[in-house]
Amino acid sequence: MKIIFAGTPDFATKHLEIVLKSRHDVTCVLTQPDRKSGRGKQVRPTPVKELALEKKISILQPSSLKTDEITDKLIDLNPDIILVVAYGLLIPKRILDIPSRGCINVHASILPRWRGASPMEYSILSGDKKVGISYMEMAEGLDEGPVYETHKSDLSSDDNLKGVETKLIQLSEASLNTFLDNIEKGNIRPQKQDEKEVTFAPKINKNLLQIDWQNETSTEVVRKVNALGSKYGTYTFLGKKRIKIYEAKECRSELSLNPGEIHLSEEGMVIFCSDGSSILTNNIQMQGKNIVTGKEFITGYGDLLGIHKNFKYATQ
Repeated sequence: MKIIFAGTPDFATKHLEIVLKSRHDVTCVLTQPDRKSGRGKQVRPTPVKELALEKKISILQPSSLKTDEITDKLIDLNPDIILVVAYGLLIPKRILDIPSRGCINVHASILPRWRGASPMEYSILSGDKKVGISYMEMAEGLDEGPVYETHKSDLSSDDNLKGVETKLIQLSEASLNTFLDNIEKGNIRPQKQDEKEVTFAPKINKNLLQIDWQNETSTEVVRKVNALGSKYGTYTFLGKKRIKIYEAKECRSELSLNPGEIHLSEEGMVIFCSDGSSILTNNIQMQGKNIVTGKEFITGYGDLLGIHKNFKYATQ
């Protein structure tokens, strides 16, 4: 089959690598425009574009798919399918209608649970026991199309966003190319989603990133850090200084301190949450400084800790 691959971040790049190992032909890549990123704010290509350049695949980077120009270009390519993985742009109906075998989305959840932009994050935040990928036929509505196949993996309380991505990529490595072969043969049919089971995973709101020690238990804090810490930066405040926490796990303490208060144990920095629960972190960063261990943090900022005593939730 002739495939147009639409994707942007690293997660999509891994899927493009999988498809390039198949017997199908990726004739073109659709990816978002180059944007400024990093501390130097340099214009950088998307990860998918970088791989496409390496493999000498034709690239299209429209800022919108609603123009006649891009529609005509895609029609001229005459694809059998458009395979979409974390692309990030709305695909209008006239594009959905172009490929002879339809537009297919690799969605990072067990549909109909977690339709939307952030399915992996919300799976972790909600303490789901399973994560998965769904191969679905795209429709105009948000992830509403019928599903061909779903593949699942266990989700543990220790899994962070990177770990979940790895699990889902492994599921695709084991199943995606066989699925594409079955699409070509026409011996697979999608099933409608159960609308009664629908939940939504909207784009991550920055207000979700701050840790609320007074109202969040250790379980909730660990889920938040696991889901959002590495990509978005979960944070708290020490006085007026913003502190980012990148790694956390639940721990038991014989002490009973107030939410946000800090105790140094042999293992690292213990921070107390609501209901007397606590977390342990060894991966923490003062605003504008390097990431350090909990012990290094307390040694380096002892004076500040002596003044403010505990981490705080700052109202916006």
